[in-house]
Amino acid sequence: MITDKLVWKSIYEYIKYSDYDFVTISEELDDVWLYSRSKKTLKRVILNKQTAQSTLFMVQKIMDHHDEIETMVEHNINHYEIILVNQEILLSDMPLNIKVISCLNAQSIKHTFNTPFKAISSKTKPQSVAWYQNRVIKQNPVDIAMTKFTPLTYLLIAINIISFIIMSLWHMTHKVDMIVEKGGLTHFNFVHGDYYRALTSMFLHFDFQHILFNMMSLYIMGKIVEYLYHKWQYLIIYLGGGIFGNLVSLAFDTTSISVGASGAICALMGAILAHILFSGKFEKKFIAQIFIGSIIYLAISSLFANVNNFAHFGGLFGGLFIAILIHLFNKKRQYFNWMSVGFIIIVVLLLVNIFSEKEHHIYNEFAATAIANGSDQDAKEILTTTMNKGYENDETYVYFGLLKTKQESLSNGITIWKKGLKEFPNSDKLNYQMALAMRALDDYDAANKYLNKAIEVNSTPDYLKLQKEFKEFR
Repeated sequence: MITDKLVWKSIYEYIKYSDYDFVTISEELDDVWLYSRSKKTLKRVILNKQTAQSTLFMVQKIMDHHDEIETMVEHNINHYEIILVNQEILLSDMPLNIKVISCLNAQSIKHTFNTPFKAISSKTKPQSVAWYQNRVIKQNPVDIAMTKFTPLTYLLIAINIISFIIMSLWHMTHKVDMIVEKGGLTHFNFVHGDYYRALTSMFLHFDFQHILFNMMSLYIMGKIVEYLYHKWQYLIIYLGGGIFGNLVSLAFDTTSISVGASGAICALMGAILAHILFSGKFEKKFIAQIFIGSIIYLAISSLFANVNNFAHFGGLFGGLFIAILIHLFNKKRQYFNWMSVGFIIIVVLLLVNIFSEKEHHIYNEFAATAIANGSDQDAKEILTTTMNKGYENDETYVYFGLLKTKQESLSNGITIWKKGLKEFPNSDKLNYQMALAMRALDDYDAANKYLNKAIEVNSTPDYLKLQKEFKEFR
């Protein structure tokens, strides 16, 4: 004998751990309809007693009202399954697309509602019949999504958490801890060929509060999108929208370091908006939940330091655009083709803008900050790393020479500056630095030569002031 509790527990776990969704139920709660979008199968779980004649009538009714049932489900139906609980009825000459399954014991009901995640469901705490019924009979997409087991969302959260733990260990074992060296996204690194950072930066976070807030948001938004879209679509929206948001950030902000999942999370918001527009279901509760949730997320995220609003906006637009393309792919292929071309053009324009912007040398900035803070050893490691990677410019040699002068001697600093001038002979910064060094050595002829070269390249007030001092002194 199969108890009502076992039936409803099995239905609840089947909905949670498979792609079957609740469709409708009879007033007596004895005829439950479930539908799978991927299998295009409708299951009817019959709990009241049936006869062979009533079952045949049920089959005939399904055949006669097939089009109406598809309209109600809003999807195509290729197969039907009628699951009879606590009864056995053998029928012959059944239509190929309709199957009648008899469940006479607990083992048969568990077999009928088996899922790949059976090991997880078997360890859940038993609840009352009413508890299972309340969670099965839901119509609001947010409520349904929160019930669903969403492995891809859990996987993304796990990757973010593991990355955070690894980066925290890095922090404890490395003297110079720079988020950019962990895979953070900067305009400077991207234009120098580190394109992978547009992806890796999405799985890095500044601190515990940053990752905690983003993972809580990803849990909610991710479960909703994973329910509304196929898993591969969800992954494309998350990664594609996040990368697009990073490209928007690079196009308009050349100085910041961008890390975090917020751009990808905003892409999920865009996908939800696209679903609302294309589904035609403007349920007030669903829209209110999404709108309020999005406003709260954007408002709270703006309170964090170093918030990247360009990535947020770009992610929202990218997720919306990608989700629209997904909806159009099967419905309006011509519109899909035109919008795909438009999306590619936008990406190309962003890349052109990114590579045409003047680069901000992030490593020189780190070195200058370290020197100003008296962290000479950190500055030395940063500058050495910069040169080893081939990222050095004239300013790098200026800082390296200053560091050598401070730690060793002026002559060693001059050696570095002269080396820099061989690579950057027209650098006003290096020529100015050499002018100061020659003045310190009382070699005013050489000092004037270097200063005149600096003024020739870039006539700044500091250079002109030093030239005036030379003339007055001599």
